[in-house]
Amino acid sequence: MPDEEKKLLLVEDSDDHAELTEFYAKDCCPSIQVNRLRDGAEAMAYIEQVEASNQALPWLVLLDLKLPKYDGHEVLARLKRSIKLAKIPVVIFSTSNSGKDIEQALNSHANSYIVKPMEADGYGTVISEMLSYWELNQHHLILSNQRKNDA
Repeated sequence: MPDEEKKLLLVEDSDDHAELTEFYAKDCCPSIQVNRLRDGAEAMAYIEQVEASNQALPWLVLLDLKLPKYDGHEVLARLKRSIKLAKIPVVIFSTSNSGKDIEQALNSHANSYIVKPMEADGYGTVISEMLSYWELNQHHLILSNQRKNDA
């Protein structure tokens, strides 16, 4: 997969969770570039910026649900309404294992819902397996064609 498609958008308010995610993502995929947004307002501003420009799109979005300003459900709904970002896979990566949260996320077209492990070593395994799965998935071919058509 080309390096330009190896941009991970991480929407996470917890510094500890963001640090773990970035560490294990780079451990698994050294060429990955992690762009962190710290709350729902930054995520909404990012979506607006992407829609108004021709900047590179992320390859994958990891989205926490319990965010300040706008929660993850609101951010997910906005991502999936975006013409440019709707096809980007969004993985909800949350501490919540609430059936209500899971159902709402999947009904809003989240591509996956993963509960964050509480142990640091389990965290690394989850990040590695998640990124490996999305590397095997062929969504990047659709995104590549979309970018060519938008150019």
